[in-house]
Amino acid sequence: MKFLSNSLKVTFLLLSVLFLNGCSSDGDSDETSANIEGVWQLGKMYGTANYTGMNANLEGDSEGTMEFKSDGTYDNNIISAYLTVSIPAMNYSETTPIEASSTTGDYYYDQTTDDLEIDGEMSKVVVLNANFMKIKTLINDSGVTGELFTEYHR
Repeated sequence: MKFLSNSLKVTFLLLSVLFLNGCSSDGDSDETSANIEGVWQLGKMYGTANYTGMNANLEGDSEGTMEFKSDGTYDNNIISAYLTVSIPAMNYSETTPIEASSTTGDYYYDQTTDDLEIDGEMSKVVVLNANFMKIKTLINDSGVTGELFTEYHR
């Protein structure tokens, strides 16, 4: 029972990361040669996490849009989404649906370092071209460490 409450803590932490990032998959060459500004379609999320020595796999999907505007603000509109946390060593899996929501805020993208700051949270743009973007967010909170990749497409 204690583990279930801990896994819920992990799930809610990861859900908060989702609201910073969107998601999908298309071209995957490692380049950052395009402009981040514009409307991006949300899609896939995936990654790994570790909580008190337990390795977890993260997988999810979302539908909606993320718009990065030229004035340094963004609009995020999630129509539907889910995140699945699975812990193979325990044969455990939990899927959490994410309710529709709209958020706005500030962002800063440094094209030289590919650092992306969204409302004070740092991520790294690992792929950015005309039709595809992949963002890597490090997780390090409340004893949970890992990384979450989110993918967008136009």
